[in-house]
Amino acid sequence: MKTPIAILVLCIINCSVKAQFFDHIKDKINQKVNSAIDKSIDGAGNKKKKDSGKATDSVGKSAAGVDSAGTGVANNGGPPQELKAYSKFDFVPGEKIIVEENFSQDAIGEFPDKWNTKTSAEIVTLNNRSGKWLCMKQDGVFFPEYIPDLPDNFTLQVDILTNNKTSSIGSLIIVLASSKDKDAREKFDLGSSTSSINTPGIKLDLNPLYSGDGNISYASHALGNASVRGLEEFHVPDKPFATVSIWRQKQRVRVYINSTKMFDLPRALEPDALINSLIFGAYAVDYDKKGGAFYLSNIRLAVGAPDTRNKLITEGKFVTHGILFDINSDQIQAPSYGALQDIANTLKANPTVRVKIVGHTDSDGDDKTNLDLSQRRAEAVKTALISTFGIDASRMDTDGKGKTQPVDSNATPEGKANNRRVEFIKLK
Repeated sequence: MKTPIAILVLCIINCSVKAQFFDHIKDKINQKVNSAIDKSIDGAGNKKKKDSGKATDSVGKSAAGVDSAGTGVANNGGPPQELKAYSKFDFVPGEKIIVEENFSQDAIGEFPDKWNTKTSAEIVTLNNRSGKWLCMKQDGVFFPEYIPDLPDNFTLQVDILTNNKTSSIGSLIIVLASSKDKDAREKFDLGSSTSSINTPGIKLDLNPLYSGDGNISYASHALGNASVRGLEEFHVPDKPFATVSIWRQKQRVRVYINSTKMFDLPRALEPDALINSLIFGAYAVDYDKKGGAFYLSNIRLAVGAPDTRNKLITEGKFVTHGILFDINSDQIQAPSYGALQDIANTLKANPTVRVKIVGHTDSDGDDKTNLDLSQRRAEAVKTALISTFGIDASRMDTDGKGKTQPVDSNATPEGKANNRRVEFIKLK
């Protein structure tokens, strides 16, 4: 049986293009079909189930879902990941969340209300995975229509997965681009070759080879017309699943897959590059199989450059949305490492400073439960700073406010995400 290869292409493009997206599908398929690798995969299938009128796809274990009563995303279904597994993960999310897309307000079996496409996709739930997911079983381009002009400092995070029935040459594409004509986003030309790029920007091709040990091998990445191959492998415990994190700081662009930094390019973009579109493309999903699909969820766009030291030392308070917990739990998720390291470095650089760590939730759930949860999460952050980063316990107090001090509306997913936070307050 051929090994399913989900090829992820990350493009950050600073111009609009006019060629039809699907003109290149045939070329892409012809290039990769001869290199498809015959191996077997242990993984769950994609058999759709019906439960009280809701669609459920079986894809695997270890979910990443949105915690409606706490801070951030969760990874439930399986042992928790240790922080030290992310010890080289320096990603720090932007300061203010402007897009929090988990499809919670969309109906199962329907296409998301604020998105657009020329083909078809549907919202599903997944066996042993939290939340709702956009299931793409057909070739197409899919995009939210509400992305604003983004500043020169922002972060994007998105959870993606595939199943073992996806075509061995199938591709999932993420594009951050500038488009003067937002109605023409389905026409983006992503190119027909992994060794060149047809528009100014960045292209990254990944070939996840789902072998028994879960290693994923990168095929290449390209900048302009230059291509680099043979990037090092990394281990993914839950083979079909990955979190993609993109961090733009003016011209600099960093891309991470799970805990691995794919690349860090200091001059990836022009200084005045405008980005105002987020596009997902899928093709060759079912080229040689039936039942293949790509899934995505937990899309988070945040703006503003991290400024931990200045805000804590000068302004007296620093707020982070980058410390993530299991759903309804005080278990800190491993992707929180970058945000924790950020505050730890500030405390180490200012050894006389004491802080109060305060947890906050959104409005979901009752007052007592949220208050207790926020207090336990604040204590968990203190414990992590002591045990993982060596911060003296006497320098930190803790408190929890539950849902009593919102900083945004609880009527939208973005507002709730901003209310789920951890604050560090400088003590005098």
